[in-house]
Formats: sequence, C-alpha cells, structure tokens
Amino acid sequence: MPGFRWLAVLVALALVGPMATAAGGSLDRPSWTPGDSWSYRTNSTILPGLWLTGTATSTLTGTEPTVAGGGTVDAYRVVLSGAGIASGAITNSTGTVTVSGRWTATGEERFEPTNLHPVYNLLDLFVNGTYTYGIPLPFTLRIQNTTLFHILSDEWGYPMFVGTSGNVTEEANFTQDFYSPMAGHYRQNGTTQEVIGFSLSEAVPVDTPAGTFESYPLRVDFPDGTWERLFLSPVVGNEVRTETYDSGGNLTAVTTLVSYRYQALETPTFLGLTLVQWIVLASLLVAATAVAVLLVRRRKRKPSPLLPEGRAPAETTSGPRGP
Repeated sequence: MPGFRWLAVLVALALVGPMATAAGGSLDRPSWTPGDSWSYRTNSTILPGLWLTGTATSTLTGTEPTVAGGGTVDAYRVVLSGAGIASGAITNSTGTVTVSGRWTATGEERFEPTNLHPVYNLLDLFVNGTYTYGIPLPFTLRIQNTTLFHILSDEWGYPMFVGTSGNVTEEANFTQDFYSPMAGHYRQNGTTQEVIGFSLSEAVPVDTPAGTFESYPLRVDFPDGTWERLFLSPVVGNEVRTETYDSGGNLTAVTTLVSYRYQALETPTFLGLTLVQWIVLASLLVAATAVAVLLVRRRKRKPSPLLPEGRAPAETTSGPRGP
C-alpha cells in the first residue's frame, strides 16, 4: 500500500502491538479491557505540503471472531473516530495550490490475542474544503481502505527485553477506494508481502498533554526505507507518542497522547467505590450511629426542665374546678 502508511498512524496503535511492563527492563503484553481508550493529537501529511491536524480516539469495544493465520481467533476490536483541519500548499509543475478544509475519519482495527499483531484494518477518511488556484474552488476527497493481515513469520515475543531486535514477515491483502468529483472513483487492490524490522531501546521520559511517562522507544523499519518510532508506556498500555519518517528521514506524521483510560492499572472498585472509599464510608457510618445512640440515651435520662430533679409531677383530675 505505497503512499498510505500514514493511515495506520491515525489509528495510533503499533504494528507489533502495545505492551505493559515486566521486571528487569522488559515489556510484556498489556491487559486490555473493553472500555479502554486512548486519544491522540495527530499531525500527518497525505501529500507533500498537505497536512491533517486534529484528534483521533481509539476505543477497545471487546472481541470479534476474525479469520487469522488459517483459523478463527477472538481478536480484540478497536474502533477509531477522529476529526480536524486539513491545510497546506501543494506545489506542482503548474504552480502552487492552497488547500483548507476539514477531515473526519472512522474505522476499526482488530488484533490477534497472543502477540497483538493486527489482523484486520478498516479506515474511512473524508476531506472537504476549498483549494485556491487563482480563485477558491470547493473540493471533496474520500479514501476507504480495508486490509487483511497474515503473519508469516514472527520473531516478536513477550516479554521483550531492552536491546532486542528482530523481524516480522506479514502478508497484506488490501482494497483501497479513492473518490473525488474531479478524478472520479479509482480502486486499487492487491497483495503485498513485507519484512518489517523492529528494535527496542531503553526507557526515556516523554512529555505529553496527558502527563510525563517513562516509555520504551520501539523502532519499526519498512522495506521502502520509511520507518516509525513508537514510545510505549506500561502505565498507559499503549503508545504515548508516535513519529513517522520518510526514506529521507523527514518527519511526516506525529501522534501525541492527550487522554486515556487503561483499566488494568485503575484501583479496583465495588459498586463504584474503591476499598479505601468503602472503609472511610463504613467508619463514617459507625461514627454517625454511635453519636445517634448517645443522643437518644441522653434524651431519655434528661429530667423535665419545669420540675426540681427527683420530684414527680402532681396528679390531675378531669372535670370542672371548685370555687
């Protein structure tokens, strides 16, 4: 799928899968739970000079039976939604075209449960706005991509220690549709086979809008000379930052974590309260009950304020009084 690797960046999930930490400077697979989500600020280019900026969120919805590796697996299903601004200037032999508009993206990705390699990817990207070439003109652009992955050989394994490197060989069957009022409808499909290299480095602190996280840089190299650097955080259960470079070393896409929910490291709750909160609540209830009992006992012992202590009230009889 030449020229469209940036689509996977919008999903903000690594080709070889995000991880959680293990002892001794190594990484293990994360403990994903339905409802986990990660939101990223994105900045990527689809053409030289044309950039898409905005926010994309990936949410784990559960598992989905999916054909992978000659059989069916209960793959993790992650859905994507994103939106933002399209802007830039495209220069060609006839001049420079200025572009401005909006983009939206939806899709899903599925990961096999063992090593979290992707086995299915769907992305629907829509861009509309204006381009200026002498005068402003409206335009729309839609790209739909569906890809099925088959892992042929895999040197990735958990836990992975710092300094480990290896290769993953995958086969991808893809269908890509391109829609534009000016160019019409164009479909591209086929099968590719790639050997993808990876290497894991020492953890470094990475600053993001969601906080600062100790993260392990994972470098992923593709056969066409492009490569990615993914900063994997055990606390987040996913990447906190991704960087994509072209074969000349130019940065073409960045995603940065802005918020997340990773339930594996959340404090366990019961009926919405943590153990500490239940202990505090129980202590307050016990104290309130003790105070209430004490007040009731004091009220029962308290003498009438109208009589001397120890004197009983005089008896009264009904009927009219005498003169």
